[in-house]
Amino acid sequence: MTLFLKRREYNSMTNSESTRFNELYCLLSENEKTMMKNVTIKLLKVNFLLRITNKEVYSFIINHKELLSLFFEYMNFDFNIREDKELVYIKSNDDTLISNISKNETLALLVLRLLYQKKIDEVSLADEIETTVGELQNQLFSFNFDSQSTDRVKRSTLKEMLQIFKQHNIIYYKDDLALDDTVITIYPSIEVAMDFKEINEILTRIELLKGGDDIDD
Repeated sequence: MTLFLKRREYNSMTNSESTRFNELYCLLSENEKTMMKNVTIKLLKVNFLLRITNKEVYSFIINHKELLSLFFEYMNFDFNIREDKELVYIKSNDDTLISNISKNETLALLVLRLLYQKKIDEVSLADEIETTVGELQNQLFSFNFDSQSTDRVKRSTLKEMLQIFKQHNIIYYKDDLALDDTVITIYPSIEVAMDFKEINEILTRIELLKGGDDIDD
């Protein structure tokens, strides 16, 4: 799964942008240049970086946001910082590039987004948004998720999807996904992956998807 497909073409920098980029880059130490390389590769690979997952990387990004913005603009990506969510992400600004995810993956993301939205008003700003495998299973089953086995989503299907979401820094878990009480942390990046403001919007999109409509945004 690729949430935001990468574009092969590059924009051309203006002379002033190129000069500014070179100025900023030359100010970096060798260690910072290595960090710059690692950060850009990571963002191109997973799309989302959060302070909660790596404070050092997040701090580097905040301190070098202009440099990174110029770099990703050249790569034809929007570079975004949500400091209120301590979240950094990139997204292609080419409208012809769409999310390359399956119907099952889309529905699972929508359900995670629904759970996130329901819980966000129940916690303080310092708390993480958490659900459990059991709660996610029940919600997916109630929406007639494909790949069901009796009253459960097939374990292999669920595990495969959640591993992908974890790799993209959308969720985090550390225990066995076969256990209903395993805790899944839902990161604020779900707000970007599934950009909705109201629960009713999420439910409407889920109903459209259940009805067989393709979702490509």
